Amino acid sequence: MDRCALFVDAGYLLADGAMAVHGTRHREAVSWDYPGLLQLMTNLSRERTGLPLLRCYWYEATVEARRTPEHDALADIPGLKLRLSRIRPGRREGVDAQVHRDLMTLARNNAICDAVVVSGDEDLAQVVCDAQDLGVRVSVIHVAAEGSWAVSRSLRQECDDLVELGAPHLRPYVSLVTGVGEASNGHQPLSNGHAAHSLPPAQPSAPSNPPPSPSLPPA
Repeated sequence: MDRCALFVDAGYLLADGAMAVHGTRHREAVSWDYPGLLQLMTNLSRERTGLPLLRCYWYEATVEARRTPEHDALADIPGLKLRLSRIRPGRREGVDAQVHRDLMTLARNNAICDAVVVSGDEDLAQVVCDAQDLGVRVSVIHVAAEGSWAVSRSLRQECDDLVELGAPHLRPYVSLVTGVGEASNGHQPLSNGHAAHSLPPAQPSAPSNPPPSPSLPPA
């Protein structure tokens, strides 16, 4: 079937996205426009693959896989399938396994021919390989936080296409919550353990202008 599907590692996108725009990874310090963010990811998936989108799978690890009102709001968005897994101190459980299950099911049933994965986790490199073995082309969208690679080398090497999102693309969809912590501008570890090196901050776009299209490497 000539369709694509979007697989979002929410922990990666929200943490590194907030870091790229506001210099913080604290979930409670920012507020996301989830419908707008999903539309950005959907448009990018369609533009990059040239295919209609089947749906978005949204993966998030929480304490005891607990569902919050925020998750209910996400699940109410048309075209989004929410997947929750368990988190424990220092590790996540089940996100890569859930992505693998959904992606393999779609691939084996010829439901999609392209997959777009939003993540930087090296554990998903094998998932990418398994999907490619079934004839699925896999693109990876990663967040560039302060000029550093926020995606593992193994995932970069295995994917068929790599798309970079920067602060200007995400800024319209995330805002600081007044009075909740201070944004940090120092060196902080990224999701894959690499250090982020400070660069001059991106200039904010004029409010009347739409965010620029993400930088896309040659196909």
